[in-house]
Amino acid sequence: MRASRVDIVTVAGLGLLLMPLLTMWHEIGGHAAACALQGGQVTEIGAFYADCDGLAGLPRRIVALAGVGVNTLLALAAHALWRRARGDVSRLLLWLIWVSEGFVAAGYFLFSGASGVGDLGPGVDGGIGPLAHPGLWRIGEFLFGLCAYIWLVRAAIRGLTAMLGDSPATGPTRRTLAHGYYLVAGVAAVLTGLLNPVGLFITLMSAAASSFGGLAGFISIGFAVPRGTAETGFAVGRSWPLFVAGLIATLAFALILGPSVRFGA
Repeated sequence: MRASRVDIVTVAGLGLLLMPLLTMWHEIGGHAAACALQGGQVTEIGAFYADCDGLAGLPRRIVALAGVGVNTLLALAAHALWRRARGDVSRLLLWLIWVSEGFVAAGYFLFSGASGVGDLGPGVDGGIGPLAHPGLWRIGEFLFGLCAYIWLVRAAIRGLTAMLGDSPATGPTRRTLAHGYYLVAGVAAVLTGLLNPVGLFITLMSAAASSFGGLAGFISIGFAVPRGTAETGFAVGRSWPLFVAGLIATLAFALILGPSVRFGA
């Protein structure tokens, strides 16, 4: 059986394509959609944030929770499809989606638990608003996020092994895939975040936190090499059309939503 391999150009293309698509799924498909469906007014959408006016109380909390909610739903759907997929390219794509979305969802619990702000932060400055005993909420969120993140890293490693095999010879492919995707998606997100009109806060707390922070589990995935003997022959070759599509998607995302789009007067 030939060694498993994944081309770095294709991995970069997937990172450039999925970074904007998954980010818009969170911001537009989650926060903005929840705002509009409840009768609120979406006043501004940036690459890494969506502003909603006209809602308070429970509807406002639903808007805050909607981003993590749609991340979780997409992760579950992509995982179910991945288990049934047969082609190497489709399996790789679906694996990246469910792992990325799972990491981001768990990462929000970690981030809001540690900082007290963000989509899931309790308290006046948190996304879900004032709650009784905010300190206990934060501890609970952090511990849940930590356990979920560790479980996801292990599940992702098992999934990658199922695709590539458990031979140490899969090590270079694991690093190319996990580390290449992590680096490309993170750099693209941070460069896009620099265009936001709000300031460095959005770049650091949203773009960098959701990419380099939320996807950090890919670092461990790349270094986790089993010691078996099996090779599957998993192969994803070079696809320049995919790379170009990813580059166009990231550029459009950066140039349109990077500076933000405002609605209304």
